[in-house]
Amino acid sequence: MTLYQLECFVQVAEQLSFVRAAEKMCISQPAITYQIRSLEKEMDVVLFERNTRHCRLTMAGQTFYYDAVQLLSFSQHAVKKAQDIHNTNKSHFRVGIRKLSDYDLLAQFVEKFYEQYPASEIDILSQSDLKPLDDLRTNRIDIGFFYNSEHRNCTDISFEPLYKLNYYVLMAKNHPLSKSESLTISDLKHLPIITAGADETYLSSVQEPAISELIKAGVPLNFPASSFESAMIAVRSGKGMLIMPMLEASQVQGMSKVPLIGCPPLQVEIGWMIQDTRREIPKFVEIAKKIYC
Repeated sequence: MTLYQLECFVQVAEQLSFVRAAEKMCISQPAITYQIRSLEKEMDVVLFERNTRHCRLTMAGQTFYYDAVQLLSFSQHAVKKAQDIHNTNKSHFRVGIRKLSDYDLLAQFVEKFYEQYPASEIDILSQSDLKPLDDLRTNRIDIGFFYNSEHRNCTDISFEPLYKLNYYVLMAKNHPLSKSESLTISDLKHLPIITAGADETYLSSVQEPAISELIKAGVPLNFPASSFESAMIAVRSGKGMLIMPMLEASQVQGMSKVPLIGCPPLQVEIGWMIQDTRREIPKFVEIAKKIYC
């Protein structure tokens, strides 16, 4: 199997036409047909259902398509990294960050890395909330921050624990409980608690450990938020309270935060693709552990 065969396959899969795929690749239709047939023969799998009128992916072809796109992305990224280093003698890293990240700690992290690798370049990107692990798998980022509630039995990504976040209750500054030294789960039984709506993936990830404890205690959860932003606005306007894991030093503008007693902390981890063997990766992790731990 060659990368060229994968490129031909992806084009046909996306165009659903051998003619249009051949035009996109500036080759003849017989040439692209030959590549697909050779690929199918080598795999012993039928990838397309085709006749004189239409072409569509088989179930096996649909599954293979997603992996083929990822393989091509990996190869392109590998070539780009090698070219960057060859042409400019620089390593280029893209670091993903999450909502409510502590920018001061992140700045220390980047500063320490530059001290040891001054020729490197670092881009800071916001990580996806829908499928954060895919940011690594599609090479959108090289290293990122994840919650242990976001992955189960993940074999292609390495994770290193950094620190644990304790849970706090966010509320409007004029809320009667805003001056409390701490709150317990039982204190919340008759209060409006904002939780993740069906499409709010960030809140669902960070609230998961706390939510199970609230449910056990019989706290009603009747205020789902359609987005993280709508949840924050609802808190600031006094419509409800939000349970979030945070660093002790972190502050949220326009809100008070009170420690919540009785919820297990949320583990934050740094993650990178196992196949990324660049020597700077272990240094990234070492510096992050010194800064965050």
